[in-house]
Amino acid sequence: MLIELKLGLRNLRRNRWRSGLTVAAVAVAVAILIWGLAMLEGWIEETVRGSTAFETGQVQVHTAAYVESPRIYESFPLDADLLSRVRAVPGVDAVSARLRAYGLVGNEQRSQVARIIGVDPVAEAEATPIARAVVAGRWLSAEPAPDGAPREVVLGEGMAQQLRVEVGDELVVFLEAADGSLGNELLEVVGIVRTANTQVDRLSAYLHIEDAQFVAALEGQAHELMIRAEEMHAARELAAAVARAIGGFAGDPEGAGLDPATLVARPWQEVTPALNQMILLFRNSYVVVYLLVYLVAAIGIVNTARMSALERRREFGVMLAIGMRPRRMLRTILVESAILGAIGALIGVAIGLPVSWYHARFGFDMGMFTDAGTFSFMGVAFSERIRFVITADNVITPVVVMLLVSLLSGLWPAVRAARIDPAPTIAGRT
Repeated sequence: MLIELKLGLRNLRRNRWRSGLTVAAVAVAVAILIWGLAMLEGWIEETVRGSTAFETGQVQVHTAAYVESPRIYESFPLDADLLSRVRAVPGVDAVSARLRAYGLVGNEQRSQVARIIGVDPVAEAEATPIARAVVAGRWLSAEPAPDGAPREVVLGEGMAQQLRVEVGDELVVFLEAADGSLGNELLEVVGIVRTANTQVDRLSAYLHIEDAQFVAALEGQAHELMIRAEEMHAARELAAAVARAIGGFAGDPEGAGLDPATLVARPWQEVTPALNQMILLFRNSYVVVYLLVYLVAAIGIVNTARMSALERRREFGVMLAIGMRPRRMLRTILVESAILGAIGALIGVAIGLPVSWYHARFGFDMGMFTDAGTFSFMGVAFSERIRFVITADNVITPVVVMLLVSLLSGLWPAVRAARIDPAPTIAGRT
């Protein structure tokens, strides 16, 4: 193998321009793949973070009946012991209890269907960035409204624009309460939020959870616990740990024969299956890009190996005539292709890894696509700068695959060179 290596290096130096172009093609391919994979992982992480930050969290707890059919009366008692057990689970960063209902919010001029979300203002601000998204007024007070005063409401910016209301205006909320009665209450707009999340900005109205319980006739009840995880990628494991802590069931209860009142802990992958599908779409779309990049690099290597073989046919004929075995000649040409791939891959890593690290450290500016401080894609809010995510697999995989591509690309020219007939080749007749 040492002889093949020496011959390969010598032959590559014969035409440095062509070899350099091939190395450059491989290097660019590897660098693009490393950068692209890091961007993809960063994009996916931002997608999950943006989708779960305001809405679902990384884990949710509901009753089994509510998961199967989210009706207003499918609630569970909200007590301090339950919250303390969930907060004590390792990996839980914050917990927010919520009450959800659909109703009609409006005034004498306009009305709008809204998602009424009752929250503990302090816990919600800890579990989500909602309080930091206020663009007018303020977030909800820690205590519910005193008797006789309008109950506070914070609206999404899109809903406020639809109703043409501002901070200080009064609204009325109507909804069908859990006991079948028509709940209605006077609300005062104390804040407006802009999140770049469609569900929040266009449809959501936040009330203090005790105010929402009063309107919905669900005193002391909640529909869900929204849990923010310390490690976003460990949502499934955290859901199982939460389920053990509360004596519940981790996973989709459909067909499990659970008591309707059983508390079910589910990761975001099960709460929002559409998000999982979107992530798969991202990954699958990148497969096409990978294949194109590999194809371009393979064409370059094939061309180099083929041209080299054609130029050296007489040399190969002489070597075969003096006793070199075709197998050794085959290995020599394959070694040349492997050397080109290895040098190109190393240069690609040297380029792609630092650039990816820079974007992981300082982020990739999405401000070029929007004038706002946030970036929205398919109703999901992102920060203005996306931080890339570098993993060992995303660096090793392009290198290994490109080395395999190099070997396979050099195989055809190598086989043809090893099969030449020495006599006519030396005589120049082929």
